[in-house]
Amino acid sequence: MKKSNSVWNEMLKPVVVLTVICIVVSAALAGANSITAPIIAKNAALAADASRIELLPEATDGFDSVEIQMEGITEMHKAKNGAGYVISCQGSGYGGPIKIMVAYDNDGTIVSVKILELSETPGVGDRVQTDPSFLAQFVGINGELKKGDNVDTISGATISSTATIEALNAAHKAFNEKAKGIVVEELTFEDQVAQYFGNMTALEVTHEDVLEAYTSDKGTVLVTEGNGNGIIGTEHPSGVALKAYVSFDETGVITGVMFDAEASETKGLGTKVAEEDYINKFVGATDGEGADILAGATYSSKGAKEAVNKAAAAFAAING
Repeated sequence: MKKSNSVWNEMLKPVVVLTVICIVVSAALAGANSITAPIIAKNAALAADASRIELLPEATDGFDSVEIQMEGITEMHKAKNGAGYVISCQGSGYGGPIKIMVAYDNDGTIVSVKILELSETPGVGDRVQTDPSFLAQFVGINGELKKGDNVDTISGATISSTATIEALNAAHKAFNEKAKGIVVEELTFEDQVAQYFGNMTALEVTHEDVLEAYTSDKGTVLVTEGNGNGIIGTEHPSGVALKAYVSFDETGVITGVMFDAEASETKGLGTKVAEEDYINKFVGATDGEGADILAGATYSSKGAKEAVNKAAAAFAAING
């Protein structure tokens, strides 16, 4: 009998006591969580609504969430009293995502913009947040933002500025789709090529660096590849070379360039070689040497220049 009591006291009793304690504590925590969770959620919602009301003060009754799945958009809310919309969006900056909140009236005009979070270089990229004139330029615009047209970037902070503009353009697209029912069909890269170069007819060209060749409204188009970030970098998993479409007039002057950067380069960084202000650096030249190396897109820039130089050398060889 003593042995039985000893086993109970020394082995079984502690286990039973601990088990009971765990059950009681778990039940208490579950009960506390059931009470506090709704309060925490409500407070978080009120805090988020406060940020939205700061941007759209007329939305005095709060907001309703709008369901949306779109690249660059994290949340969308409609004012309960019909005052407008507030959209949370983000773009890929130099140091990481730039998170932004933008308010629209019911016509789609930007009422106010606020940067919520960024990791840009102090004194350089973070000027998109600290320079009030940069964000102020967006207020009052209704439509797509175009660099050098209706908005400007900050000198020395091009990547951060462009990321902000791209995020706001995504928000504009979301507003059009959800508030106005306007759905813009995205063109495939092939459609963009056809639109950019005009009527294209395949040519038979034999050259080791030429993948494809065409006649077009912009002249002879040669398709080549360069080693961008997809091949020699570490940030992009594609393992795909940067493909370039380069057109020439009869004298060998470049009349147009397109890069299939989305297929091979890091979005928001390397893909900047496909932007109009960069590809225009090649137009009017006879090779790619005059184009800059973009900050944050070194591999992609070198790959772009390599592809254009291959096309220029091939054009000279074919027509030599």
